Amino acid sequence: MESVVDVRGLRKIYTLGQEEIGALAGVDLRIDAGEFVAVMGPSGSGKSTFMQIVGMLDSPSGGSYHFEGRDVSRLTADERAAIRSSRLGFVFQSYNLLARTTALENVELPLLYATHPVREREQIARAQMQLLGIEHLAKHFSNQMSGGQQQRVAIARALVNGPALILADEPTGALDTKTSDEVMALFGELNRERGITILLVTHEADIAAYAKRIVRFRDGLIISDRINDQQRAA
Repeated sequence: MESVVDVRGLRKIYTLGQEEIGALAGVDLRIDAGEFVAVMGPSGSGKSTFMQIVGMLDSPSGGSYHFEGRDVSRLTADERAAIRSSRLGFVFQSYNLLARTTALENVELPLLYATHPVREREQIARAQMQLLGIEHLAKHFSNQMSGGQQQRVAIARALVNGPALILADEPTGALDTKTSDEVMALFGELNRERGITILLVTHEADIAAYAKRIVRFRDGLIISDRINDQQRAA
């Protein structure tokens, strides 16, 4: 099986004034294509730092990171930016939709960086929204949508470029229980039926239960990595 993410001895140290703070203390983790992995851990465990490095939004202090077989440390800033825009999809707790643009225009955004013609961008974005059952929201602005609808738009935006990996950082943190379950069922469906690789960061056990594999962080290290035999169904 081809690896999407492969990190070895990953370390991250932040310097605050005269003090050094270790966020990651030597993490080894491989995520293969088609996996659905949840990363859990208390505040300060290193899980968010790990997500930032995997998403190429931050750089490690040591160790190695290979993305789809490429050594990320050898890539230029432009090459990393190109991977972020074409091979990675991001879903955040706060949705991060642009308030003054419609749902359709928000979904189109990643395609701007890929220089698709205007008409083609709209066709691709509409097709993605249709696949997620939200095409009726195309002309809505964020203040006209519920939290669950906004998160679905954000997921469509993350998927529109056909990424190798979806990074979901506390994607249900701002949602009620029913809507959280609906969003997580959607992630499960995308993984199961479309084979999309998903890395989810959460502190909630009931949300992590949707993943096929659960990795727990503590004090910058992985303390457990197990297959989830009781995965919640979509």
